Amino acid sequence: MKLTILGNNGPFPAAGGACSGYLVQCGGKCILIDCGNGVLANLQKFIRLEELDAIILTHLHSDHISDMFVLKYAVQIKRKRGQFDRTLEVYAPPEPSEEYGRLDVRDAFNLKTISADTVLKIGDFSITFAQMKHPSLDFAVRMECDGKKFVFSGDTSWTDEIISFSKGADLLMLDAGLLEKDFAEGAPHLTAAQCGIAASGAGAKKLLLTHFWPDYDVNELLEEARHSYANTEAARLLQSYEI
Repeated sequence: MKLTILGNNGPFPAAGGACSGYLVQCGGKCILIDCGNGVLANLQKFIRLEELDAIILTHLHSDHISDMFVLKYAVQIKRKRGQFDRTLEVYAPPEPSEEYGRLDVRDAFNLKTISADTVLKIGDFSITFAQMKHPSLDFAVRMECDGKKFVFSGDTSWTDEIISFSKGADLLMLDAGLLEKDFAEGAPHLTAAQCGIAASGAGAKKLLLTHFWPDYDVNELLEEARHSYANTEAARLLQSYEI
């Protein structure tokens, strides 16, 4: 598997940056996880839109889905011009219902709901989900292909489900939206320190931090996470990682 970081900020992009978006490739299939602002432009640096097989949206906050409403134009017009022979497979949580409804663009997307019981088979990919803890219904994604396992938390605050769902991950990518100094009870994101604890508990082989508040120094996030888990890196924009 190969993971490419198309956006790593949240809930808004840094100058020249982009919000959540991650391209995962294996066995000739291309799957996009999340499609926040700036992701569509970055995606086309790596593949043509026609090569995209499916999109998985972890949840329906704007920093994870806003470019879907621009992508629909690309698909609609390319279909009319004979450049795109299908609608895109899109998998998303059904709540909030008004946001889900906005994604139901029949001439661009083949929209399907996901739940904790959903199992997807896309080419050599086997994809499963676990509900996380966030103000909007949110699912972590586990992707297995060619004997490797990649897990992404989506946005979440602490839940023990992160550890159980991520057991034995070759690469674990977690929402490091907070530094410990900014943590408050009920915060909707993990701290970098909590990310390190989760990766250690899961026995992951490698931890990637993502969803960075644009004003943070990423080195501070890394320092917090590495206190509990040494093999931690920051997800770098436009960088690819072999899993």
